[in-house]
Amino acid sequence: MNNLFTSKYWVIIMVGLIYLSWPFLTVQAVADLSGRILLQVESHGEAWYLNPVNKQRYYLGRPDDAFHVMRDLGLGISEISYNQFKKSGASSLKGRILLRVQANGEAYYVNPLDNHLNYLGRPADAFSLMREFGLGISNSNLEKISISSDSALPVNINFLKTGSNYHYLWQYNNQPYYLDVQLSPELYQSYSASPKIYTYFIGSEPSDIRDAFYGMFLELRSDDQETINVLNRLSSLAQNIGLSGDEQMAFVMSFVQYLPYDHEKLAAGNNNPYYPFETLYLDKGVCADKTFLAVLWLRRLGYGAAILDFPDSNHSAAGVACPAVDSLSGSGYCYIETTNYFPVGVVPPNITGGQAVIDESQLDLLFKADRLGKMEIKQSTSGKLFQGMKTVKAKAANILSLRSQLDQAKPALDIQKASLDASYASLSSQLEELMAYKNSGDIATYNYLIPAYDKARQLYESQLKNYTAAVTEYNQLAQDFNQSYSNFYQQ
Repeated sequence: MNNLFTSKYWVIIMVGLIYLSWPFLTVQAVADLSGRILLQVESHGEAWYLNPVNKQRYYLGRPDDAFHVMRDLGLGISEISYNQFKKSGASSLKGRILLRVQANGEAYYVNPLDNHLNYLGRPADAFSLMREFGLGISNSNLEKISISSDSALPVNINFLKTGSNYHYLWQYNNQPYYLDVQLSPELYQSYSASPKIYTYFIGSEPSDIRDAFYGMFLELRSDDQETINVLNRLSSLAQNIGLSGDEQMAFVMSFVQYLPYDHEKLAAGNNNPYYPFETLYLDKGVCADKTFLAVLWLRRLGYGAAILDFPDSNHSAAGVACPAVDSLSGSGYCYIETTNYFPVGVVPPNITGGQAVIDESQLDLLFKADRLGKMEIKQSTSGKLFQGMKTVKAKAANILSLRSQLDQAKPALDIQKASLDASYASLSSQLEELMAYKNSGDIATYNYLIPAYDKARQLYESQLKNYTAAVTEYNQLAQDFNQSYSNFYQQ
C-alpha cells in the first residue's frame, strides 16, 4: 500500500540553498537563454525555466514543483527519435523537455549547452538539474523576461524593486497577478519622519488611548495620492478580470496578505508601526502594519472595518463588517488575517513568530478566535457588509468532510491489507509445499493438493481485487482532499 497518502505534506521541501558557484549573467539576449534554468542570485536563489517555445519563464519552486513544471511543458517524441537524440544529441530542440510517449512518458531535459538528454526520473533529478545547469541572473535582467500566466509564483518573494519602480506579485483564486507601480522616496521619507507616538494633554486624554493611537496611522498625509492610487489600480485590475463586490475586496486583501512579513523588525523589537505607505514602500510589515493598510483600504472600498486586537496573543488582524450570524462572537466583524494568506473570514490555527501559519489538524476551528485570547475591537466604522462567509464555510466543511472520510477509510484498508498479506503468506506456503511434492516425484500428492491451492488462489485474487478497488477509492479521496486543501490556502 505504498501509494497511499493521507496528507498533502508528502512533497520534498527545498530550503537553505546557496547559489554561489554558478556564472553570473550580466546582459544577454533572451533568445540566447532559451531553455536555460535561471537562478536569482540577488534574491534567495529562486529558479526559473525559460521556455524556448514562448520565451516566457516558469517558476520551478520546490523539487516536486520543478519536476511537474518540466513534465507539463514536455514534447512527445517517438522511440526512433529518442534513440537518435540519445546517440547524437537533440540540437534542433535545445532546452526542450522531451517525453518518450512509448516508454511511459519518461521525461528528458535537453541541455542547450551540449544538446545532451538528461533524465528527469524523480523530483530529486529535476532539482539536480537546477543545481548543475543553473545560470545566475540579476533581478533587473530577470525582470526583462515576462512570467507566463500559467506559472506558479514564489511564496518567499512577492516583489521585485528597482529604484522607485515596484513589481508586486501575488495570488488570488490560485492564479498569479502582477502590478507595476512607482512609489515616491520623498513621500516615504515624509512618513518616516511623521509622529509615531501619540501625545495628549493631561486631563484631556481620550477615553481609549490605544484606539486614538491607531487612528493616527489610518490618516493619509495631504500630499499622499499614492496609497490610494495603488488601491485604485488593484480595483481596476479586479474589474478587468471580471471581479465585483466581495470578490474585488478579497482580491485586494490577498495583495496585502502576500506582502512579506517583517521578521527582522519583530526580531529587533521595533515597536514603531509603519504608516500604510511605508508598508507598501518597504514591501513588508508585521501584523499591525499590514492591518493598518488593510483597514484603510477596506474603508476606501466602502466596507465597515475595524482593527481586531488580541492582546493575549500580541496579534492584530483586520475586521470586515459582516452579518452578525457569520461574525466572530456576534461582533459584526469577520476576521481577515494579514500576515499570511487565509481566505477572508478564516482565523489561523496558530501564530508562530508573529506570523499566522496553517495547521491541518485544526480544520474544525477555522471560524473561532477563542484560542487567540480576548478580542478587542478598535477603530470601528460602519459600511458595506461582507456576504461571502457561507461560501467560505462551505469550502472548509467540504475539506473537513474529505479528511473525515479518509480517517474512517484508513482502518478498514489496514484490515484488508493485513488479511491480504495473510492470504498471500498462506498461498506462498501452499505453493512451496506443492513444489516440494512435485520435485520429490510424489505427483499423486501434488495432484491431490492442487484443487485446494486453486481455491486459495481464487480467494486471494478476489481479496486483491477488492483491496485494489478500495485503494483506488481511497487515493481519489486523498487527491480530492489535497486539491481542495491546496486551493483553499493557495498553496
